[in-house]
Amino acid sequence: MITKSTFTRNLLIQLILLIFVSNSLSSQTGNSSDTIHEITIFAIPTLHPLNWESPASLYSSMKDCYIKTIFESDNYLLGHVAVEINSPLLTKPLLIAMRAADAQERIDLVLKQKIGFAIMGATLKGRLETETELIHKFNVYAKRKKMAFITYRINEKAAQRIISFIETYSKKTNNGTAPCDFYGGAFWPRYRNEGAGCSAFGMALLSTANLLNSETEEWRISVKIPMKIIGGEYNQNKKIKYSEINKTKEWYTGEGVENIDYVINRVYEPSVIFDWILKKREQGNSDMKPIEKYGAPGLWIDCRNIHVPENEPIFKERNEPSDLFIKHFQIKTNTAKLNN
Repeated sequence: MITKSTFTRNLLIQLILLIFVSNSLSSQTGNSSDTIHEITIFAIPTLHPLNWESPASLYSSMKDCYIKTIFESDNYLLGHVAVEINSPLLTKPLLIAMRAADAQERIDLVLKQKIGFAIMGATLKGRLETETELIHKFNVYAKRKKMAFITYRINEKAAQRIISFIETYSKKTNNGTAPCDFYGGAFWPRYRNEGAGCSAFGMALLSTANLLNSETEEWRISVKIPMKIIGGEYNQNKKIKYSEINKTKEWYTGEGVENIDYVINRVYEPSVIFDWILKKREQGNSDMKPIEKYGAPGLWIDCRNIHVPENEPIFKERNEPSDLFIKHFQIKTNTAKLNN
């Protein structure tokens, strides 16, 4: 005969087992409440600081940085931004970055064709860096203490949007090219079929998940480049002399006309992002927890409560670009489509 106490004890044991099995199955099936989705932005600064005070100072500091690091192996001359996506929506974590495909192409444009500051927006051949390349560079830069990062914990929908963005961005279109085949400082890859610079690629992924805000705006530098130091196909095939750049002691500040008197250049600067992260770690912030990864210092932020508006497309259309470099890019790509 089963006593009341025995019956109660058996029922309690069954309830405990039921809860245990339920939690176990929930974990195995990837219950969204227990599943981790994260995006990490890695910022690698230049090995020697750049001076953005004027075209002359920027050119001088770039040249100085190049001379001082010419014999440094594994060197991102102008800094770098890379991204890691960690989500059960992927078979394994994805480590990825955007870069120029041919270093010699940039050198030829500056030294041979003498396009001057047009190099800041010119379209170059691009490619996505591999996990193997990036892990090697991470180890090198972590030892140099020249890498920092921010990890965002995100919700599943945000992770899905980021993954969809990368899939489309790296997929070949009917004309045989993918957006990732184009590298340049004028691109914003949230616009359909546009390429990216390394930092724009990382920031576009954050934008896709609605993670850019007033604070991340501090990472961006915006200047007006005087047209007199823009050369090549972007300005009547003019060749820009170094002496002309050295004499240009300020960015354009007048009331002139865009693309005639000046060209606007906006860039998320890796060195600025790097310094910002280290500053936030020193200040301390309840919303940003200091952590380490790949031997580098970073911040962790819980952004699972940030949602993307339902009607927000992953890619947008850039119909009539005002940017000089984008206009040239669209003319070239449209011509290529007609020829094909």
